[in-house]
Amino acid sequence: MTVRISLRNYVKSVKAGVALCMMLVTGGCWDEVNLQDVSYLSAIGVDYVDNHFVVYAQMISFGVIAKQEGAPPPGSPIWVGKHEGTTNLAAIFNLMDASQYKLSMNHLKSVVIHERAFKEMKQIIDSLNRLNSTRFNSFVFGTRTDINELFTMDMLFNKTPMTTTLYAPKIENNQNSYVEPMTLQTLVREALEPAMSVRLPSLAILPNDWENNKKKLNFLTIEGVFLFNEKKPSGFIAKEKSQGLIWTSDAFKRSLVPIQIEGKRGSVVIDSANSKTKVKMENNNPKFVLKVNLSGHLIEASSDFTDKELIAQVEKSVKTQLEETYNRGLALNADIYDLEHQLYRHHNGLWKRLSKENWKPGPQDLTVEVKCKITKQSELRTKSELESHT
Repeated sequence: MTVRISLRNYVKSVKAGVALCMMLVTGGCWDEVNLQDVSYLSAIGVDYVDNHFVVYAQMISFGVIAKQEGAPPPGSPIWVGKHEGTTNLAAIFNLMDASQYKLSMNHLKSVVIHERAFKEMKQIIDSLNRLNSTRFNSFVFGTRTDINELFTMDMLFNKTPMTTTLYAPKIENNQNSYVEPMTLQTLVREALEPAMSVRLPSLAILPNDWENNKKKLNFLTIEGVFLFNEKKPSGFIAKEKSQGLIWTSDAFKRSLVPIQIEGKRGSVVIDSANSKTKVKMENNNPKFVLKVNLSGHLIEASSDFTDKELIAQVEKSVKTQLEETYNRGLALNADIYDLEHQLYRHHNGLWKRLSKENWKPGPQDLTVEVKCKITKQSELRTKSELESHT
């Protein structure tokens, strides 16, 4: 009996000793990192020059990110680094070696890829995916502008750069819709999806619209889209030449349509836009009907307008934009409205047969139908109403 008790006490003592040793080994903050020793990259840019990857990194002072009382700290809140390497990750690690602090990508918000680097797009995305610190919800942009200029942009009222298009593209899109902001996740998904075109927003400098004390301010804007077809770049279309993308975007919020009828001028704000593509067969060949339904209201008018006039002009203008955008995409060998993808989704057998014949949608394969409703009136609907209030 006494032997059993002694053995039991011995086992308990051994367990307590092992537990104590483990606590001594694993306890404490052996992996502690002081925040003042870490610099967080908020955006990176990738260029490709002379067979070398050139990586730009932007860091933003925490002092302009956090809300605080008083004036903002003096000096620019933005720091930009640059280095090159034989691969994308080599350039990133070379930049880290050139830093005075530990660089972290745990808070990476945006990635900008120069047009010159598009031919290395697969390698760029793959390398970013291999970094466990990056996130696929980061925004991604293409650009034709020098990335260093983009990363040293100006801000209104010295506000945080986090309100610029680089970090908050939805602000610009919500005010005047164009294309849906793209994340790395969306880019990879659409690039891998069969028969689907990628519309990558193009980031640029808007140099002449604003100034402060007679100094021109460089603000960021979306200038157009880069098109990718079968994972290969097809070309660039400027915003003013691809207005049809406004009405087919899932992220549509608001847009304005100018009206001009025989000297009468006005503007209609479109509050809602919904599009749907249908496939029909003619002589065993697919034909597509793009239906767009709009609703909006008149916000300004130089003369009296009837609803019939407004509706006719809006429908005509939007239909023209949709058709011109489609044809400009075809000129770049890009199916900008993803008509072939509709065939892949809903008529897969037919798509397989046609794809073997290298079939692509042509100019005569799309019919556009636009329907508009005037849902409400402004307080002063017409010129006669304006005169009655003065």
